[in-house]
Amino acid sequence: MRFKLENGAICALIDPLGAELVSLTFHGTERLWQNENGSWAGHAPVLFPVCGNCVMLCGGSTFPLPRHGFARKMLFGCKSQTKNSLSLVLRSSEETLRQYPFEFVFTVTYRLEGDSLSISYETENPAKTTMYFSWGGHLSHALFAPLSQHGLHFAQEERFCSLLHDGEGRLTGERKDYGTGKNFPLPEEDLTHGNTLIFAPVSREVTLFCGEKPFARIAFEGFPYLLLWRPEGARMLCIEPWGNLPDAAGEALSFPQKAGVCALGGGERAKITQKITYFEV
Repeated sequence: MRFKLENGAICALIDPLGAELVSLTFHGTERLWQNENGSWAGHAPVLFPVCGNCVMLCGGSTFPLPRHGFARKMLFGCKSQTKNSLSLVLRSSEETLRQYPFEFVFTVTYRLEGDSLSISYETENPAKTTMYFSWGGHLSHALFAPLSQHGLHFAQEERFCSLLHDGEGRLTGERKDYGTGKNFPLPEEDLTHGNTLIFAPVSREVTLFCGEKPFARIAFEGFPYLLLWRPEGARMLCIEPWGNLPDAAGEALSFPQKAGVCALGGGERAKITQKITYFEV
């Protein structure tokens, strides 16, 4: 059963499988990608305990953790629900411990606030020893005009330098420099064939524009990296705050040493939030 939240402006549907937002209408218009060309069946996967292609090497052992982690493929339980908020929880189990050697309680909370949706990720370490993890979002934006008509406006002056990756999603050590400024026209030629733009670091707020009109604003305080991706030929864009970077090709670092991985002591909790504000189209 999917969960429904609404407040008059926004109506959101959340699937307990992966705690994934699968539909969001703003004043009746669908704003999440619905796989209109069959290129990607996702909508807004939750990434935990890693983002991207990241080998889970801990204590000299390698664990079979899938790309983007396992949370997006697991069933969450309902912790609490009101008309405009929902908290879903996933706990460590024998299944997760085979892939990731740490106990955890991971809670995703969706909350409607006027024209905005906030998504909070909270991790609790129920063990006595330190755990290591990361988290991230993969939320899509369905577009109503070609990608080339869209651009991003950042809250601060940026150096737009994207980290390049290979066909397996691993960093190559190369970069592509798009210059400086607050405005970033979306380069359609660089968002094809599964390519991802990886900005590290950038300021923590960005607005997606269509022409001169704002489309959506994403605030992601606490997330160090921002990624842009779209499936081939899709009239959509994923704007993804990530906690960690993908592995570099040939990298052999243990998981706790990787860039962006968080450490959480026994009994401690950590929380991070992204907020998406929608505008009329």
